[in-house]
Order: sequence, then structure tokens, then C-alpha cells
Amino acid sequence: MRYATEEVWFAASLYVADWEQDFHELMLNDHIRMVAYENAIKRLVQPGMTVVDVGTGTGILAQWALEAGARTVHAIDMNENMIAEARARLSRAGYSDGVRLHRALSYEVTLPERVDVVMSEILGNLGDNEGMTPILNDARARFLKEGGHMLPRRASAFLVPVSAVHAHRQVQEYRCRGLSSRYDLGSLLRRLEVKNRFHIYYDAIIPTRTHLAPPAIATRFAFDGNDRDDYARELLFTIQEDGLLTGFKGYFIAELVDGVVLDISGDDIEGRKTSDSWKHCYLPIEQAVEVRMGDIVEVTYRRHHPAPKDSPFRQRLSWTGSVRRAGNVLASFQSRMD
Repeated sequence: MRYATEEVWFAASLYVADWEQDFHELMLNDHIRMVAYENAIKRLVQPGMTVVDVGTGTGILAQWALEAGARTVHAIDMNENMIAEARARLSRAGYSDGVRLHRALSYEVTLPERVDVVMSEILGNLGDNEGMTPILNDARARFLKEGGHMLPRRASAFLVPVSAVHAHRQVQEYRCRGLSSRYDLGSLLRRLEVKNRFHIYYDAIIPTRTHLAPPAIATRFAFDGNDRDDYARELLFTIQEDGLLTGFKGYFIAELVDGVVLDISGDDIEGRKTSDSWKHCYLPIEQAVEVRMGDIVEVTYRRHHPAPKDSPFRQRLSWTGSVRRAGNVLASFQSRMD
């Protein structure tokens, strides 16, 4: 599917539990995603290994593990349609005997053995905005052998203030693309119980030329069982050129295995240097601010779960802060999903 620079799309991670074939097709055609994961899996998985694939979707990661020689792959997905799709894919590829399919949330699955590799592609474009952290903490604790491997191995999420004027105007005008007519911004806001369209984030390719300062690491993920799913990070940016601050761009860079890096920061659409399925994350602020070189942007980026924690996908984000010039507050902004 074609898309343009600064074109605002529904944030896929906000409705992950409803993904169907349309979004999985987008993922299967994402060149950056497919090349990185196939290379990583075939570098890590050795003949005779056992593997669990958390959130298998269409089963393509499970297939690559089996092609690499895995003895058994336990493929887990909560979506009945995706389990059927994975079963059909692996049958066509001749791997029915090597896969064990589990239709459930991974929390609900008990495996007959501990495995050599826990792999997953439940990274959101901010790293953990698909409920990744609690899911993979649990998978590591209950599924992985001592000395086993997590794939991804580590990741970092970045934020950078941007002057994305075109994207900001689309949010103002309630213009937001989706894969089909069933994606409606108003319905999404009501379901999330968010009243203000500037209090959620969006998917969009935000080019490097819109950056107003160098990116900063917002969160690091070690996949060692100790990553947190609730936190607040205070970030400070020094504006390097005059512009209109319209919000923040988020993205991740992940080391899948030694020597294989998945980096979604690219902005070259025509050269296939962007991620079609992740895109970047655009976190808008409601009132854009004219900034000058030397201004200081302070932002607190917070992730938490509303109570009760009845779903791993109920995370809420906020990005609140101010712009200071010569020590004085020039403007404040507050975007909160809760």
C-alpha cells in the first residue's frame, strides 16, 4: 500500500487485539522487517533447537525457525483466524509435524518443555507499545531454558522534537488513514475513552529534516526479565534550528541477535529504507510552538497501565512538558491518553 511522507495513519499498536489479515499482509510486505527477522532467526536457530514464537500471526517467523532446523516450534497467538493462517502456511511449507499451535494469550499457555529460543515480533514503533514488556518478561520466566536466547536481544526507543507541520494539520482536521473503511478515528477515541485527538499517537513517516534537536533515548529494553512496563522519563532537548514544534517523533532500534540490527528510523520511502508496517510514531502537541535555536524543550514521557490490568494491551502514554527560552517558560503542553 502506498503512503507519503508525514501522512498520518492509525496507530496500529492501539488496536493490536483486532489485527486481521489486512495488517498482517502489510507486515509480510515490510522489506525491513522481513529481511532483518529472517537473517536473525537463521543466524540464531540451530538444528535440533526448540523455539517458542510469541504472537506468531501468519507463522512466518515459525517457518524460518523450522527452515533453520528447529526440532519443535511452539507458535502462540490469541487470534483464531491467525492460528488458522499459520497452520495453513506451515502445512504448505511441509512443516506441520514440527509446529505446535496454541490459540491463547501466552500467559495462558503451559509448555511441555523449556525452549532454547523465545522469539517474538511484538515490538511497537515505540518499542513497548504493543504490550511487549510484561508478555516477554513472562515468556522468559516460564518458557526459556537457562542459557537460552531471547530474540530480540536488546532494543532502545528514541524521541526527538519535530516540526512536522503537515502531519499536525491532519490531526487538527481529523484526517487519519487506515487500511480499510473499518478504521475510524472517532470510534477509536471512544473505545480508548480518549476525548482529544491530540492525546493519542499516530503512525507516520516523519523525515529527519523535521528534527529540531538530536534524538534522545527514551527507554532501553534488555529482555532480561527486569524490564518495566510502567515508568516516567524526563528528557531535555536543546533546539538547534528555528521552527514550529508540533510534537515528537518516536522510533526504535533493536539488536535482534549479534550482528543483525532492525532500525526503523529511516525516512527514504522510495528507496525502501522505511518500515511499512511500523512507520514512525508521531506524538502531537495540541498547540504548536514557534521555537528558536537555543530554546530548551523539557518533556516527561510516561507509560503506565490503568487499573485494573485486565489486558496487556491497555497501556497508556503521556508526553507533557514545556518550552523554555532564556530561563523563562515560553509554552507548556500536555498530552495524556488517560
